[in-house]
Amino acid sequence: MAVSKWMIYGANGYTGELIARRAVSRGLKPVLAGRSRGKIEELANELRLEYKIFDLNNSNEVGSNIQGFELVLHCAGPFIQTSVPMAKACISKKVHYLDITGEIPVYESLQSLGEEAEKAGVLLLPGVGFDIVPTDCLAASLKESLAKPKFLELAFVGLSEVSPGTMKSALAQLPYGSKIRRDGEMVGVPHLSRMREVTAGGKTYKVYGIPWGDVFTAYISTGIPNIDVYTDIPSGQVNALRYFKPIISLLKIPFVLKGVQALVGKTIKGPGERTRTLVKTTVWGEVRSEEGKKSTKVLECKEGYEFTVESSLAAVSKVLSGKGGKGFKTPSIAFGSEFVLEIPGSKWKDISN
Repeated sequence: MAVSKWMIYGANGYTGELIARRAVSRGLKPVLAGRSRGKIEELANELRLEYKIFDLNNSNEVGSNIQGFELVLHCAGPFIQTSVPMAKACISKKVHYLDITGEIPVYESLQSLGEEAEKAGVLLLPGVGFDIVPTDCLAASLKESLAKPKFLELAFVGLSEVSPGTMKSALAQLPYGSKIRRDGEMVGVPHLSRMREVTAGGKTYKVYGIPWGDVFTAYISTGIPNIDVYTDIPSGQVNALRYFKPIISLLKIPFVLKGVQALVGKTIKGPGERTRTLVKTTVWGEVRSEEGKKSTKVLECKEGYEFTVESSLAAVSKVLSGKGGKGFKTPSIAFGSEFVLEIPGSKWKDISN
């Protein structure tokens, strides 16, 4: 039986490198790829893997480099710039596309390619990391637990430090405000304009609305027309966001954004191994019907980046074994609402409704 040939593009990034190292520790041999020759070559030589060096500016070059692969796990952000070129190349060469994005505009763009991908027999499966596997699977599980839910609220607490790539993506989206879904439509709202308290794991948290990917994808996964997503934000970050609000719009200017992102790349390193190993993340969700009936669930899982390493490799394994289907999918549609429980450290927590 031939060994499936798959690629990690962006293997030189924080999360891509973590995934590559974990894959090798399990006897897997992905081909590493990216545009940074020095970093990719060094990592590939250390891990004794094949590698390819190419950027995403020339569609023909991208296509020729992924020709013959079964799957690409795309880890190169900011995904709002990189996802569509790679996804289009994957469709043209009949290569399955997975990524670890959490950006709503990326989900929108990739969904628009869904019909084309389905005709080509290609799976487009964005968000196979912490963005958005736990929340998407929780949303789907909640949908199954209540007849005719009309409102879905999701929240997660316990995320630690962020990687440079995550921060760069967040900065690009920051000037455009937050997002909610109302009556099936995406609605823009100001940052910090929505706040509530949730109780999970015996603790009560103050959480703020954020433009998490599920505001877009959970509607596809569940059909629930009203969706809010929240997280806990340290008071210092809340105050900073309020203080800098008048100048946040400057991040819409390309050279300003690139300058700030370059600074982030030099100053933010991402969580270390100890943090990734010890920290737990709690995900809370609730659905309500128009009549006021509700169902609440709480999920515990690994720290966000550690979860992403495990869940992305689990998704890769499933797709290489022929699962997931074709066209644009969310994780719960591709693999079912219980997929999250296949990730080590994930479990439902007992709660009092």
